[in-house]
Amino acid sequence: MRPVGTVTFLFTDMEGSTRAWEAHPKETRAALQRHDEIVARAIEANRGTIILERGEGDSVFAVFERASDAVAAACELQLALGKEEWPSEVPLRVRVGIHTGEADADYRGAHVNRAARIRAIGHGEQILLSAVTAGIVRGTLPDGTSLIDLGQHRLRDVSDMEHVFQLAHPDFRENFPPLRSVSNFRQNLPVQLTSFVGRGRERKEVAALIDDHRVVTLIGSGGSGKTRLAIQVGADELEKFPDGVRFVDLAPLNDASLVVDAIASSVGIKVEQGISVVDALVRTLEGTKTLVIIDNCEHVIKACADTVTGLLRAGESVRVLATSREPLGLAGEMTWRVPSLSLSDDATKIEEIGESEAVQLFVDRACAVRPGFTLTSANAQAITDICRTLEGLPLAIELAAARAKALAAHQIRDRLSDRFRLLTGGRGRHQTLRSTIDWSYDLLSEKERALFRRLCVFAGGFDLPAVQAIWPDGDPLDHIEQLVDKSLVTVEQLTDEKLRYRLLETLRQYGAERLVEVGEEDEARERHFAHYLGIAERAYAQRIEHEAEMLASLEADHDDFRAALEWSRSQPRDLLRLASSLGWFWHLRSHYREGRTWLEQALALNPTERSRKRARALWALSMILNWQGDVAVARPLAEESLALWRTTDDPLELALALESVGWSHFAASNYSEALRSMEDCVEAYRRLGSAKLITRGRVAVGQMLAALGDVERTEPLARETLAEGRVLDEPKFVHFSLHYLADCALWRGDAKNAVQLYGESLRAALDYGNEMEAATEVQGMAMGLMGSGRAEEGFRLYGASCARFTELQTTMVDEVAFWVKFRERYLPPARERIGAAAAEKAEKEGRSMGWEQALAYAFQLAR
Repeated sequence: MRPVGTVTFLFTDMEGSTRAWEAHPKETRAALQRHDEIVARAIEANRGTIILERGEGDSVFAVFERASDAVAAACELQLALGKEEWPSEVPLRVRVGIHTGEADADYRGAHVNRAARIRAIGHGEQILLSAVTAGIVRGTLPDGTSLIDLGQHRLRDVSDMEHVFQLAHPDFRENFPPLRSVSNFRQNLPVQLTSFVGRGRERKEVAALIDDHRVVTLIGSGGSGKTRLAIQVGADELEKFPDGVRFVDLAPLNDASLVVDAIASSVGIKVEQGISVVDALVRTLEGTKTLVIIDNCEHVIKACADTVTGLLRAGESVRVLATSREPLGLAGEMTWRVPSLSLSDDATKIEEIGESEAVQLFVDRACAVRPGFTLTSANAQAITDICRTLEGLPLAIELAAARAKALAAHQIRDRLSDRFRLLTGGRGRHQTLRSTIDWSYDLLSEKERALFRRLCVFAGGFDLPAVQAIWPDGDPLDHIEQLVDKSLVTVEQLTDEKLRYRLLETLRQYGAERLVEVGEEDEARERHFAHYLGIAERAYAQRIEHEAEMLASLEADHDDFRAALEWSRSQPRDLLRLASSLGWFWHLRSHYREGRTWLEQALALNPTERSRKRARALWALSMILNWQGDVAVARPLAEESLALWRTTDDPLELALALESVGWSHFAASNYSEALRSMEDCVEAYRRLGSAKLITRGRVAVGQMLAALGDVERTEPLARETLAEGRVLDEPKFVHFSLHYLADCALWRGDAKNAVQLYGESLRAALDYGNEMEAATEVQGMAMGLMGSGRAEEGFRLYGASCARFTELQTTMVDEVAFWVKFRERYLPPARERIGAAAAEKAEKEGRSMGWEQALAYAFQLAR
């Protein structure tokens, strides 16, 4: 069991391991294998627990209940390493850092960071102790050892100074270069009052860019963490820039002419009579290895660009790292957009949730205001929700965590709908979340402000045609490019040819408020509605021949359809027009609850409507109700839709309405009646001459035959429609055809073959995005597993499928008689074989599995 409470942390690291790996990989691998054995033996012999072996930089992280054991382990491993004869190509030198502090079982937080930072300032063969650890072990040091006082040192990313001690021994190397602490380098980096969390990958990427480019600009929206990242990279790079890392904060400047003076003051030059400040900077920096960090350039962007251009005359070894909400616009400048903190999409275990950088930041800052605050199973979901709502934006997360002083995590989450009032605090320019966005907004031109406000009507991602639709004043391309440059709009590269734009939700809420303030909301939202209505109606018209493409398009814009529907509530005819265009999409993509709600509202608000729009809505609502198991209500709606289409001259819609009546019979288990309806549909589809429609009708006939248990007719038809579906490149036809073949296998008792067929059908269902059908395939697999002697696995999948049906709010599989017969045939014997308790346990495990994990499990079982 891992020690918790007051414990001692020990970190080791092999100096120069990266170079050794690159130059001599074979020898390094052998040396490190021996290193691992020695280090592990010393730690285990002294009652330590290894938490991470061979982590970043070939490091080892161990924890001890007693500080004296940690020091003894460090002494033993260093002595043992010193006695080894290492290859000349791999001069293995290990540095050790030790610190004592409070910790929970996840070993995160300030004390762990401090131990790692103490290790980082040391040199190979050196053992360093914090003042706390040194004070504890003074009377219990290993024989022959003593402590050397190395004085106070400022550690990277630790706000206060640390008094550091070195463990000495007659067999140890005694003289080392000065410690690599921040205080021993030429720098003026500001002291940070809070720890730096995460960003390991980002720090490496930015450092690599500085190696290769003379000017690197970190760009991002306000509060994205540009400044903290730049300062941390500066601290990381101190050894590469022996002539100095100089930090310049331009935020307080209102006069662009003062930029060059601010940089000169930071670098520490003396301006001579008759020479310009820029020339004096060049003279001072010429021939040096200096990194100049220029922070907050956006409001004085031209002056920054001019000054940096001059600085570069100082030589190849002078580098500039800038932060800004837009690029400096220099030739050769490398821009790097600062991402939001990482968030795990599907983490369920507390350890996995704790890996998220956003969650780590929240917990760290919450602990600062409420000592003892930790991530627990009780608050993990609320903290995850907070971080996801705030989209990993560091400033917003820090401000939310500050509220942990008086509020529980779930209370913070529940108040985030009014985030601009909740997220206040801090100092200076970042006093509130609103103030940091005000800063960006005020720097925009009037046209840029107007476009930014209008973009806030978009609820999700959007493309350039959508921007053009809501912008009344010419081509918006130049303006949106400026908003992208200034980090108010982000670009998502979907394919080589397809880009979409997006606003962070925090920025969208801010802009939406501004839109209302200036009285532009009604016009912008009317344009927004008209644009998405056009998309929905075009997709409806093309849904037969281009179904997969249209479904994907509508799914991508689903958030904006929701916004358009909300806006049209006050216009009943518009609501019916849009909802009826989307009904087929809600049905096929398993958005049952949402589609039902909108369609019912639209129909109720238009009770006397006798139009094509009403017929479309009735068709879609009847299909959704069938799949939800609400059969008694669904059939009259389907019949009303059919009656309305009979009054029009539209043979396609009439045939589709006839099909919906057939599905209503199917949902009510009237399979013979359903079969007659579907056979009539096929004839209607043949008259229309569409290969896709004909196969669609034949697939529907196959479902009725499978439900009747007519294996002899179902199997050849399903094989034909399977081939047709592959030729037509229609995953839906492939899915259903495989499903019917699997049904036939269950009818015949060929359970093993059914597992494989349902597994193939599951992949096809996921390809075209029907979650309800995917859950049905998983349940079919479950029954096949039960029938082929794998009952526990079958009950586990069965539980997962039932949980998914509940999430989708559908009970169709409980209403359809032939499927119920399958369950009655396969479940009871399997339960009897393994016992009711084992079956219940496995089913419960499946219900708690989570859908993504359940799918992975299903595919594993289908192999």
